[in-house]
Amino acid sequence: MDNDKGSVARILYKEIVQGDLRKIEAQSNDADTGGGARDFRFGSYKKLLPVIEKMFPNRKTENRKRNGKQVEISVFQGRFFWINDQHETVNKESFFEPPTDVRPSEGRIVRVSEYGCFDTRLIPIAGIGNRVLLLLIQLYDNSVWPYFAEEKTLRQPNVWDPAVAKELLTCIDATRPANRVVIGYKDFIDGSRYCNGN
Repeated sequence: MDNDKGSVARILYKEIVQGDLRKIEAQSNDADTGGGARDFRFGSYKKLLPVIEKMFPNRKTENRKRNGKQVEISVFQGRFFWINDQHETVNKESFFEPPTDVRPSEGRIVRVSEYGCFDTRLIPIAGIGNRVLLLLIQLYDNSVWPYFAEEKTLRQPNVWDPAVAKELLTCIDATRPANRVVIGYKDFIDGSRYCNGN
């Protein structure tokens, strides 16, 4: 990887499953008692923290309920960039929140239904042998671009940068429980990485 501003500096990724699609469509509640969560959850929060802090470099104070009381917490703030339907580059403030009391190992990207870059029309159909990953790609200019990648295209030559494809496929192919989605990151600048499989 060279270090011109358009090159990939680091990638944070997670597998997208059916429940995530409902969150994008703002239909994530499985019961009819509430609105449902509108966030993408990332397990292994403490392992991912080094890259989260780089992709969401600012802090903002928000009021949240913890242990039954309203408290102020610090959330990570950044910006997402994407190309809209008019082929224009747009961006919007983004937030990554630390774990809640109920899910102490899961951080989350909040309000995903509000971002055009998460439009379900852009997401390939997953299936057996074709997992779909959400990639948060940070370039050398520090901009963060959400993108969706199909496993089958990662396995095709000359579709992806070989270093990126190798990193993602190594984690996809790692051993993990059947109910655990693929989660990890790779920092191409300092060489650090994490994958939630063995």
